[in-house]
Amino acid sequence: MLGFFRPIYRSSHLCTQQFLSLRAFRAVGTRAALSPSLVHPRVCCRNLHTTCSIQQSSGRDPPQTRMKVFYIPNPFKWLHNHMEIATLKREWDPSFDLVSFKFGAGQAVCTVTELVSRRDWGELCGLLTQKAIDKIRRTKWTSDQVNNLVLSAANIQVIQLNNVSLQKIVDRKYCDIDVTVVGTRLPYNVDKHSLIVLEYFVRFHREYTEGKLPEWTITVFRLQNFQAIQRRDNA
Repeated sequence: MLGFFRPIYRSSHLCTQQFLSLRAFRAVGTRAALSPSLVHPRVCCRNLHTTCSIQQSSGRDPPQTRMKVFYIPNPFKWLHNHMEIATLKREWDPSFDLVSFKFGAGQAVCTVTELVSRRDWGELCGLLTQKAIDKIRRTKWTSDQVNNLVLSAANIQVIQLNNVSLQKIVDRKYCDIDVTVVGTRLPYNVDKHSLIVLEYFVRFHREYTEGKLPEWTITVFRLQNFQAIQRRDNA
């Protein structure tokens, strides 16, 4: 008999929050970001859910490789986002590639979690805005979160676009893309937990005004959901 653990993440109700070179991060969303030698890098989505399903044998902790995460987007929001991406490619950035952007977004999250875990705030400058860095530094982490923040590229299961927003203000052009990245990792304390589930919310911002550098910057970064699965023998 199989047992199931199914935490449901509701992004619309939680709207408060391996190494990547800066050069590679700035290339996200461009053809240059597809190079295999590089490590790539708020409007909330209502009715957007993340469902995690851990399949495990009776009496045993689940191997990490047997965990699957499913993200179910709102179909209307999904359609809106793809229409905005089409407009972005047609009017502002013909070279924008969604696949490379999502890949880069995932790697950017891995980089930020690594730097945050080391408290290397200086290296975050340029990747995140100062406001975003200050907010992370004010975050009150639990001991479990502090020891299990880092997400590696191999452990990412879902990279989902939540919202794409294009905005023109006079002659200036701005693009914001909200992304949810969900992954699993082995716990820091294997005697206490069998698995860690992490969900990060990230907002990528780029100014497309003529003459501006083609740089994506993170303006919002938060650990949106954290699940530490207890070992069965500790339950």
